[in-house]
Amino acid sequence: MRNILQVFTDIAQKEGISITNLEKTIGASKGVLSRAINKGTDIQAKWLLALVDNYPQYSAEWILTGNGPMLQKDSANSINKETDPEVLREKLVNLQSQLDALEKANNALEDANDSLKETKFILQKRIAELEGK
Repeated sequence: MRNILQVFTDIAQKEGISITNLEKTIGASKGVLSRAINKGTDIQAKWLLALVDNYPQYSAEWILTGNGPMLQKDSANSINKETDPEVLREKLVNLQSQLDALEKANNALEDANDSLKETKFILQKRIAELEGK
């Protein structure tokens, strides 16, 4: 019988993350998985379900039984979609729109900052005048 905890280690390695980061991703407290892995103890089934929910590219059958392919059949297609020029072009257009909006917001904040500096200067000048009287 295979050690179910090995699944968490395999996925963390495949994703290039630590067990601690995997714990964060699935909503487990720090050390829940690492302690179980180190001690060889059981974990709650909810962490397996959270793993399936948070890593849909991995086959639920493989996660639970170790049988079948590690990755879902659709995950190869999703990788191809992520590198498809049209998809990348659309992402680039969206990012450019976000950048334009952020630049406008930044300009508005700079204008508001300049206005506040002028107000501060006027108020400090008025305070000085009142204190001088």
